[in-house]
Amino acid sequence: MNYINVVGGTKTDRALAKKVALFCIKELMPRFSTLDIEIMFTKCLDDGAYGFCYGMDTDREFTIEIDKRITKFKNGKVKKSGRDIFIETLCHEFVHVMQTAKGLMVDRVYPKKLGYRRLWKGVDHTKTTYSKQPWERQAYRMQGKLVTDFKKSEKI
Repeated sequence: MNYINVVGGTKTDRALAKKVALFCIKELMPRFSTLDIEIMFTKCLDDGAYGFCYGMDTDREFTIEIDKRITKFKNGKVKKSGRDIFIETLCHEFVHVMQTAKGLMVDRVYPKKLGYRRLWKGVDHTKTTYSKQPWERQAYRMQGKLVTDFKKSEKI
């Protein structure tokens, strides 16, 4: 059975995060039953992103950080509501969970000379710019459909 732990944020945000997590697992990884995922509400926007996904000790343990201020965003310069950005960010990060759990994206630490490397389907993309990283391109492509399907399933 998959384990999802949501830490921090408001009760409403934690409940929404858990719903999105369960939906994404069902859609992206329906056969996986040993995932251990912790979703933490932090101030990661200070580090330049709405959210981050980290693989932990095994390929089945993950930590997702999401900025706790996102749901408070008001319409203004941003065309989407804070809630929509929150759902979209979680869906994006769950694509990264899927990529790592299925072995598409692998982080490796080699001896001194090579050091840290990020591989996509066995090809080294450590020096690939963010916009051209294949795992990011796939996550951006998939997040929209996940958000749409989640909203339909929840009648939002």
